[in-house]
Amino acid sequence: MMRSFQHVGGPLRRVLPRAQLTAGTANWIFKRFAFAGRPEKVEQKLNQAKALPTSPARTRFAPSPTGYLHLGSLRTALFNYLLAKATGGQFLLRLEDTDQTRIVSDAEQRLYEDMKWAGLKWDEGPDIGGKFGPYKQSERLPIYRQHVKELLGQDKAYRCFCSPERLDEVKKLAMTAGEDMPGYDGHCSHIPASESEHRAASGEAHCVRFRTHGSGSNFKPLFSDLVYGAYKPPPGSVDDFIIMKRDGFPTYHFANVVDDHLMEITHVIRGAEWLVSTPRHVGLYDAFGWQSPTFAHVGLLTDQNKQKLSKRHGDIDIASYRNKGYLPEGLLNYVVLLGWSPGKGTKGTSEVMGLQEMVEKFHLRFTRGDIRVSNKLDFLNSKHKAKFLAQSPEDLQAQVVPPLSLAISKLEQKRAEPAQLSEEDADKSITATLDQLVPTMASPRSNGDDASNHYNAAYIGKVFELDQKTYANAASYVRRNRYLFWTVPTELYRQTLNDGMQELDYLFLRASESDKTDAKMSAVEITTVFADALRGIPADESSWTKERLEEVLNPLIKSIFAMRSASEASSSAKTEEEPWGFHMLRWFLFALQPGPALIPSMVVLGKEETMNRIRKATDSIACDSSA
Repeated sequence: MMRSFQHVGGPLRRVLPRAQLTAGTANWIFKRFAFAGRPEKVEQKLNQAKALPTSPARTRFAPSPTGYLHLGSLRTALFNYLLAKATGGQFLLRLEDTDQTRIVSDAEQRLYEDMKWAGLKWDEGPDIGGKFGPYKQSERLPIYRQHVKELLGQDKAYRCFCSPERLDEVKKLAMTAGEDMPGYDGHCSHIPASESEHRAASGEAHCVRFRTHGSGSNFKPLFSDLVYGAYKPPPGSVDDFIIMKRDGFPTYHFANVVDDHLMEITHVIRGAEWLVSTPRHVGLYDAFGWQSPTFAHVGLLTDQNKQKLSKRHGDIDIASYRNKGYLPEGLLNYVVLLGWSPGKGTKGTSEVMGLQEMVEKFHLRFTRGDIRVSNKLDFLNSKHKAKFLAQSPEDLQAQVVPPLSLAISKLEQKRAEPAQLSEEDADKSITATLDQLVPTMASPRSNGDDASNHYNAAYIGKVFELDQKTYANAASYVRRNRYLFWTVPTELYRQTLNDGMQELDYLFLRASESDKTDAKMSAVEITTVFADALRGIPADESSWTKERLEEVLNPLIKSIFAMRSASEASSSAKTEEEPWGFHMLRWFLFALQPGPALIPSMVVLGKEETMNRIRKATDSIACDSSA
């Protein structure tokens, strides 16, 4: 009788009769009704189910090494990690590598690296072992074969000798007949056990299927999920599915059930794409007489167009976030809020959390439905950066220097090959304004190694210290401060000075406040004054300091002014003269482009590079009489 009804999910559910769409089709439609409130007992039951378990939870993250860790899988790992740690339990790492044809050679090593970088440590796993190992499915084949044999002996599974060609034909015929989810037709389900064993012993190719219908089956498709409540799969979506493939490897559906039971997993948190498959898993638990774990299927991640994110998309590969200079805790904080919240409206509750804070606030009340990725990553990353700056600036610098170096390398490659850049490349306009790398950027050669693609980490660290409060990610930081990594092109000096002086009549130097005799000077003459003032400061680090530079330059900077015409001054409500010393300093250091504080920048650039810039700026306008 139950097959005539469909359970509608939600906190308050009704059992509704099927409504047939059209004659001759197996498609059914159901309406979800909105309710004004929930009875008190229903509310209490929901809250109890979603509270943390009172005993330690054992959870696992079981990725396949067929690709790299991506945003959705990191979220799955994080949720399972938090549940284990919040209850004093254990978090396991297991590799589901039964699909040997699709394994990526370095995916396993990259998985370890990305997980450790993110700060998610596992208690048991392939690399550290544990009492429930091995933790690679390819090393557990005898275990799976023994459990398949057990099901065969109880007639809860059977061998299927159908060829791939026959199965394809069955599928085509079912689709022609209008079936949306064509399944196996049970052709081999009635083969006597003795005949099946004989054919298998004779070497006839076969797979093994789990019996969900007919004699020997006690399959019950309905189960309860922490997120979706009571769930029953769509009609026709569960057939006699394969548990052991023709190549002798188990399917995911079978291996993960056996492993979760033997490894004593208590809770499974995973993406909602597995919801429709979970009745199969529950059916296997029932067939073995095992207690199934508690399931929670969290919403799928979608982009701004509500399209499912793909793990093959480079922008969501976790390594790409690391290479872009995002901080581990900033990324974890971003990920945990995709379908979960610590709770709003409570005093002291903040969405900015470190990993330990996430553990302390964790609960099992997940958002239901698809989750659109937010634009909070840069904001959260900046919050965690500020915490690092206050508590451990050295650790922060160690984390950001490698991605800064990588961002410099990428821009340098594009600068060296401008013809390869497309018009759509966002860096095209940037690379056109770069000259050679600052000489200090070169890393000292050692042991004869080619250091052409390596940069001076100590110098990059000093540049980072100059403007660390503006750091959002590596690429934006390098673009903003590019003239601390590259020298300024000659043409840019000429162009920016001409643009900056278009509304000026002339520059002049005022010797003192009491002396109103203003000496008109060209930009060339003023840069020469700067050069003369700096020339007497020794180049060593103990002399070329912020304090000494300020002592020498501040009086000079305060004495340089620009004069505007009276008409221009009146229209802009400004005085006829305005200070122009800092403009000149920023011009020969950075061609008037944005950047960090000027005198500290001169300290990092060093005397030689500073004097080279003054010289280059002067040469760029020496032949221009208007300057």
